[in-house]
Amino acid sequence: MKKNNLLTVIILIIITVLSIQTGEACSTFMLKNGNELFYGHNLNQPGMNVPGLIFINKRGVFKVGRSSDEMLTKERSNPSTLSWISRYGSVTFSTFGKDMPDGGINEAGLYLWEMNDETQYPVNDKLPKLIQMNWMQYILDNFSTIDEAIQAAYDIEIGGWGWHYFVSDYTGKCASIEFINGEVVIHKGENMPVPGLFNEPYKKELNLLPYFKGFGGIYEPDLNNSKVPRFVKTAVMLRDYSPTQNAVDYGLKILKQLTVNEPPKWSVLIDARRKTIFFYTQLNPETKVFSYSNFDFSNNTPVQVLNMDIEEGKNVDNLFHNSTDNEINSFLNALPIPDGFFHKFGLTKVEFSDRFTNHYHASFDSTRHFFKGAWKVNTEESGKQKNPFPYTFEIVANNDIVSGFAIHTDGDRYKLDHLSMIGQLIKFTFISSSGTMWQVMGNIEGDKMIVEFGAFDYYVGKFNFYKI
Repeated sequence: MKKNNLLTVIILIIITVLSIQTGEACSTFMLKNGNELFYGHNLNQPGMNVPGLIFINKRGVFKVGRSSDEMLTKERSNPSTLSWISRYGSVTFSTFGKDMPDGGINEAGLYLWEMNDETQYPVNDKLPKLIQMNWMQYILDNFSTIDEAIQAAYDIEIGGWGWHYFVSDYTGKCASIEFINGEVVIHKGENMPVPGLFNEPYKKELNLLPYFKGFGGIYEPDLNNSKVPRFVKTAVMLRDYSPTQNAVDYGLKILKQLTVNEPPKWSVLIDARRKTIFFYTQLNPETKVFSYSNFDFSNNTPVQVLNMDIEEGKNVDNLFHNSTDNEINSFLNALPIPDGFFHKFGLTKVEFSDRFTNHYHASFDSTRHFFKGAWKVNTEESGKQKNPFPYTFEIVANNDIVSGFAIHTDGDRYKLDHLSMIGQLIKFTFISSSGTMWQVMGNIEGDKMIVEFGAFDYYVGKFNFYKI
């Protein structure tokens, strides 16, 4: 065989091997053109249905992090030490219940979704631990940019099964977050020319692209050929999108074109600019739609939920309802997962379902509410300032719902906004009667809070507050 022919055969073998369409053939892409910003996701799982719940999560909610050992081992070892108060509300899609998403988008426009991959998460006992699904919720609860989400890959020891992640924000910047040989691997900007992620490391997928026509190669990127990698098909379809085409129709077309062997268990298309989500399932393939701009993300109302496998109607805004433990537990107990999945963790299916239903109850525990109470500046310390500090901060926790007020010495009360916390660091704003927006950042050390206080255009100073 001639050398050139042998090389061609070798390349074809490599492409075929790397593009084998496994059953776990999940896909995520971003379609961005002009003001259009869409995200699409297919979830595949061979041989069984994958039910899903859609959650409308709220801001201003206290949460206790959960590690993989804590959720999946009999002895519940190595519990997470991390807690937070959610800064943002979000829409999430989940197989494993509340605060355990497969993916979603928050009200600030941060999108995050997972795909299966051969993953080796870094190990660092000095870092707080989260199971990978709870880590995703942590990101959607707290951050608005891809750089913040990427940093969370370094700040948390992640556990659980092997996933890698596609993340994007309201600007349309995107990145892949992977964990290879115990190291965090990031692709973004010029290093991520095709905004999509599948079930292989991004670099491996990218290395196949130059073998196809239009990208430097000689092979036809036939969209109907199952041997052509989904990454290549996505690159072609994103390249060929024209603003004259209907973006919703085109996004749904991409999802259908990325079908592998059988219809996806879920397909989700998010219009991030119009805050509209389209979805359908294998069991109920009619496309449903809802607008998350119509939902209240404040903690004044409970978390809402909707089963993805509904049959009714195209617009499902009004079908969301208050989430209950009974509904989640029944859903989890009905998951068509082989018993071996649970047995390898030493759990029964009932134990597993109960843990994933009730894990968030830890946030109701008042002994964990170290941030709660009236916080007042030390009078002597404040007196040394040119203008003694005039506010007391009152932070209230009702189960996991957190709220508060800034109380002026004249008795006026101002609601705390943008209330959030990660670890011991709490932040909030409020607007006083003068219309000034005040920014507060406090580090809590027991009954002491070291507060930095200022407004948009000037910094007032640092004060020591004490719980009274």
